[in-house]
Amino acid sequence: MIRVVVSGLLVLAAGMLLVPQPAALAHGKGKGPESGCSVAMLAGRWLFATDIGYQALANTPAPGDITALGTMNISRRGEVEGTFDVTFENAAFVPDVPYSGTIIINEDCTGTLSFVTGAGSARTDSIAVLSPYEMWGMSQDPLNLWTYRVRRVSGKAGFDHR
Repeated sequence: MIRVVVSGLLVLAAGMLLVPQPAALAHGKGKGPESGCSVAMLAGRWLFATDIGYQALANTPAPGDITALGTMNISRRGEVEGTFDVTFENAAFVPDVPYSGTIIINEDCTGTLSFVTGAGSARTDSIAVLSPYEMWGMSQDPLNLWTYRVRRVSGKAGFDHR
């Protein structure tokens, strides 16, 4: 009986070693941390949703909390484009706000997303790549605070020919 249980545990442990873990997948093609992350591995279509954040507006009192939901297309060269809907507490809902910018990913799977909205607002966010299918981000601007999650929709970007 003990021999059967020990044999079963060894088979289970060996099987677990063969299944790629999410942390390994975030680093290239499952080859481990030595291969690192890259912008090219993120090329594709993504969706994002912010948590409740805070937005400061130039020369006007802040309306209150902010939340947004949108799309993000990432090219293999790190170009980013998309649109988002945004709600300002006690102020307005604004649909289909375009934005474009760049994403930089370090080998340790951290990086930055810099973008300019259609209204001319420039932002830079810190991001962390959790896997080829998920990222987290946060604003670097102390006057405009938010965090968000980004999930892959497909491997083809809206401008995948680049």
